[in-house]
Amino acid sequence: MSRADIQARVRKGSMLRTAALLLCPGWDLLRDRFQAVEMLRAAGIPDPAYGVQDANPPGSAYSAEELPQLVHRDGHWTLGSLQRGIFSGRAYDTEAQAVQLLVQWVIFSYVVSMGGEGIEPHIVPRYRDAVRRALAETTSLTDVTPR
Repeated sequence: MSRADIQARVRKGSMLRTAALLLCPGWDLLRDRFQAVEMLRAAGIPDPAYGVQDANPPGSAYSAEELPQLVHRDGHWTLGSLQRGIFSGRAYDTEAQAVQLLVQWVIFSYVVSMGGEGIEPHIVPRYRDAVRRALAETTSLTDVTPR
């Protein structure tokens, strides 16, 4: 695959990720974990797809590795995942910053595929119509003619 092909694929995947974020308008204004869980549920993301301390606690079915988790540890909010039974991630000073990045991670990992060998980047079929509606709604907001 040529460099130009790789760049085109990355651009397409990035555009699809940006479009997928439209499923959760206002994600960048979130302030706490309860708002994040409410927003993800409204977008149709199932609870077992992520874990949030006190708001969407992991259940027994949540033992799968590499799923996004948000936990409060040592005075910081840590966004990470289990890998080989060990939790690792990045700590943030504010809950708001951590939940905004959680929503991005969950949407990106659950709604959009960046593709792979022989597979183009795409939106998971289950979310195509919802993303199209969100795009249409956003487009209609920019079609306002000044008076």
